[in-house]
Amino acid sequence: MLMLGVVFAVLLPVFLIAINVGYVTDSDWLYTYNWWRNGIPERTGLPVSELDSAADQIKDYFANDAERLDVRVNTSQGEVSLFDEREILHMIDVKDLMRLVAAVSAWTGIVLAICAVVGLTIRRREFFASLSRWLRWCALVWGILIAAVVVIAIIDFTWIFTQFHLLSFANDLWQLDPFRHYLLLLFPERFFLEATLSIALLTVIEFTGLYVGARLMEIRFANDQS
Repeated sequence: MLMLGVVFAVLLPVFLIAINVGYVTDSDWLYTYNWWRNGIPERTGLPVSELDSAADQIKDYFANDAERLDVRVNTSQGEVSLFDEREILHMIDVKDLMRLVAAVSAWTGIVLAICAVVGLTIRRREFFASLSRWLRWCALVWGILIAAVVVIAIIDFTWIFTQFHLLSFANDLWQLDPFRHYLLLLFPERFFLEATLSIALLTVIEFTGLYVGARLMEIRFANDQS
């Protein structure tokens, strides 16, 4: 049971973060909020309808098998491709990263399910008591890590943003001109800051819900035995 607890405590936050990255990336509300929050129509000269279309094309790109992204929008000069070659090449790297995140969420989910089944099979009544202990330790360790990331992000998100790209990509294609490249015009740094905070908040809420659920099941089984 100890080994199951260690595996569960290590992988659960990874699973939740990976799931939330996918959810937030695919959420219409985040993009709609971004257009308003960061004044994207004024920055780009594109109406909200075309911005929504561009976001939908990017989300579709992450889900399909196309190698290259070709976001097309309607302007006063007609339909144009929004991104240049450097941006397109960078988005290939981003798509690979998103596929990795999806794979991590799938495999960690499978391992967690196996741990839960094995734990319930071996010690059904004691499983939820063990689970709540695992989650407490997990909350302590991962809570400190998440809190540290959030604090640093609020203080100096540019540093975290830069370090993330240096670790995630083997080239410098991510270094774009914020006044010329539409990827940064559409998605400025504050967009990524608020997306990061949203992922952290969702993870904390979900983790809290799982802990409360495990604790309630522990209490229920304890009452059944008394």
